[in-house]
Amino acid sequence: MLQDFFLHLSSSLNNTSVLFIWLFQIVFCYFSILGALKFFGKTGIYVYVALAIILANIQVLKVIEFPFFPEPMALGTILFISIFLCTDILNEYFDKQSATKCIYLGISAYLFSTIIMFMTISLKPIDPSLNESWAWSYDMHQAIQTIFLPQFPIIVASIFAFFISQKIDIFIFSYLKNKNSSKLWLRNNISTIFSQFIDNIIFSLLAFNFLSSNPVPVIDLIISYGIGIYLIRIALSIFDTFFIYLARNFLPKNIE
Repeated sequence: MLQDFFLHLSSSLNNTSVLFIWLFQIVFCYFSILGALKFFGKTGIYVYVALAIILANIQVLKVIEFPFFPEPMALGTILFISIFLCTDILNEYFDKQSATKCIYLGISAYLFSTIIMFMTISLKPIDPSLNESWAWSYDMHQAIQTIFLPQFPIIVASIFAFFISQKIDIFIFSYLKNKNSSKLWLRNNISTIFSQFIDNIIFSLLAFNFLSSNPVPVIDLIISYGIGIYLIRIALSIFDTFFIYLARNFLPKNIE
């Protein structure tokens, strides 16, 4: 069965270098953005952001160990930072209003998915003891509940950090863009690096300390979610400079 194939493949990849899979995901996400831009224009970028913010908030629930940091780190960083590339592309090649619209669409998609999945969880599952042939459905219910049960700290922290940091990113990018002397690589990196710092601080403190029922010790928070993830975000923001220049070649013929 196809399911068994993917299960076996996933198990095999568990033995692969974490760094290799992580780097592959970076390249895959960035080229997916360019592909979305090429074939669907602004609409493609909007769809990517909607999917990215939903998936990133699922990924952040998984913590893994990286070989270059002493403490485990939550996933989701790649998808979150790729959204900044999206808004910078919209800001550079379209307009500030398109980038701002992207923020609201992303938040709306996240809230919509959260509400829909909460309603799904709220439907009474099948009692496996009364209907054994559908017992697997109860197991699926448990799995869905584990992943999609709304977690107040994550939701509030994610939306608040995303909104504030993206607003700052768009403002700085637009400000530097209006300066005739500013270069694309400069405004892309300055806006992203600064806004990523704001995003990292707000999300980490709210999700894993202030609003958490099991607060992460401050020192661990600083090392794992503060310094560790922020350094990764800086590296990714520098790396995406190549892709924002490359995006010029992926613009649709009739820009919409």
